[in-house]
Amino acid sequence: MGGRIHAEASNFEEWRNVSRELLARAALPEQVVWNEDQEVELNLGVEEKSKPPLPSSGPVRVSDEFVRRAKGVACHVDLDTWGLLYRMLWRMTRGEERQLLRRANDVDVRSFELKEKAVRRERHKMTAFVRFRKVEVTGEETERERFVAWYEPEHDVVYLAAPFFRDRFSSMDWSILTPRTCVHWDGRELSFSEGASFQERPDEDELEKYWLKYYASTFNPSRLNISMMEREMPRRYWKNLPEASLIAELSNGSYGRSEKMKAELEDNPKLQGRRPKGAPDGRERGVIRTSDEIRLRGEGLTLEALRDQAQLCRACPLHERATQVVFGEGPPEAKLMIVGEQPGDREDLAGHPFVGPSGEVLASAIGELGIDREAVYVTNAVKHFKWRPSGKIRLHQSPAPKEVHACKPWLVHELEQVHPRVVLCLGSTAAAAILGRPVSVTRERGLRDDPGLPYAVVVSYHPAYLLRIVDESERLRASQQFYADLEACKQFIDTM
Repeated sequence: MGGRIHAEASNFEEWRNVSRELLARAALPEQVVWNEDQEVELNLGVEEKSKPPLPSSGPVRVSDEFVRRAKGVACHVDLDTWGLLYRMLWRMTRGEERQLLRRANDVDVRSFELKEKAVRRERHKMTAFVRFRKVEVTGEETERERFVAWYEPEHDVVYLAAPFFRDRFSSMDWSILTPRTCVHWDGRELSFSEGASFQERPDEDELEKYWLKYYASTFNPSRLNISMMEREMPRRYWKNLPEASLIAELSNGSYGRSEKMKAELEDNPKLQGRRPKGAPDGRERGVIRTSDEIRLRGEGLTLEALRDQAQLCRACPLHERATQVVFGEGPPEAKLMIVGEQPGDREDLAGHPFVGPSGEVLASAIGELGIDREAVYVTNAVKHFKWRPSGKIRLHQSPAPKEVHACKPWLVHELEQVHPRVVLCLGSTAAAAILGRPVSVTRERGLRDDPGLPYAVVVSYHPAYLLRIVDESERLRASQQFYADLEACKQFIDTM
C-alpha cells in the first residue's frame, strides 16, 4: 500500500481503534501521519473509510504490560506520541521484537520510557498541587459541600489522577478543571468533560485564608533550600498555588528568623539539648523507615501502589547510594515469578529489573524455551543497588542478611498480589529470601519441596554467575543446568 495515510487520535481508545485498522491494512509506520491538518495522498477516516480493510494475519495480540504502560504514555502531549506507540505496536506484532520492552538501548523503547516517566511525574505533581476552593451550590437541595479546582498539567493526566482524588475526597462533590480535560465527582461516580478556560477557575474562598496562615506558621527558615524547592515544586505551578504568594516574603525574611531561633537556643537554658519549636528534626516526611512500616503501609495495595510506596523506603542504608528503587515488573496474574538478588548498575540507572547483561542472558534463555517473557513477573529480593567504587566503575556488592531482611516485606507484598504458581529463585540471596533460610545453590538447585508455601520453588544459578565462569566446560555444564531449571518451571506452569 503506497502513499501517506492520515490518522487521527485524541486519546488511547481512539488510537487503539485506528491502529487496528492500520494493522489490518498493513500500513507501515513511516506511511502514517498522525493528527496533521494537511492534505495527504490517502486519508484514513475520510477517503478510505468506506473501503473494506485488507485481510489481516489474525487478531492483534500484544502483552498486557504494553497496553497498561501505553495508556500512560498516551497522556503525553508530544506530537510524535501516537506515531511512537504505533511504531512499537507494529514491531511487536511482527514477531521480531517479542522482548521489545526489555531492550533498554532501543531508541523507541528509550523514548517510550522517557515519556512514561514524564507522565508519571506529572500525575504525581497533580496529586500534590491541586488546590480546591469551596463554591456555593444554588438551586440544589443537598447537604454535601462542593469544591472546584483549576489546574494546568503539562500532560493530559486527568484520567490517571482522578481515582486518587475520588478515594481521597469521596465525601464531597468536586470538579477539577484543566485546559484539556475536566473531571467531576458527585459522590457516586466520576465523569469527564472537555477542557475549561482559565476564566472558569473558582474565586478565592474563606478557607484559603486559613490555609495561608497555616502555611506561613509551618514555614521553617532554617530548612529553606530554594533550588530544592523549585525542583520539587517547579515555578510553572506557582501561579495556581495560593501559598506561592507567600514564598518571596517568607524567603526574604528567612535569615533573620533563623538567627532568632539560634539566639533563643543559646540564651535559654531550658532549651539546651532540646529542639526548639519549628526547628528541623532531620526526618523526611512520609518515608518508610522500618520493615514493620513496609508491612503496614503495603497491606492490600496494588502492584502499582506498592511501586509508588517503595520510592519512600528508607528501611536500610542502601537507599543512600542507589540512584532509585528498582521495583518488580510484570502482569499481576503471572504464573511464573522470577526473583533475583538485587538490581545491577544498568538496572539502577534504568529503573527496571533485568535489563543489563544478566537480563539479556535470562531473556535469551526464556525465549529459546518458548516462555512468554511478557507473561513473567520479575523482581529482586533487594530493591536498591549495593555497590563499591573502583575508579569510575560501580562494582556490585552482595547485600547483607539484615538488608535482605529489611527489604523482604516488599517481596512478600508482591507475592501476595501476583499469586504465582512457581517462583524461580536466581542465586542464594533470592532463595534465602523465599525459603526463609540459608541456601546453597550448588547443593539445592532444582525444584524444592516446601509444603508450607502456596507456590512451587525452583532454585537455580543467577545469570551473572554464568557470565563470570571462565572455564568453558564448567560454564557449559552450569548453563545446561540453568536451562533445565527453566524447563522445570515451564512444565510446571503448563501442566497446572
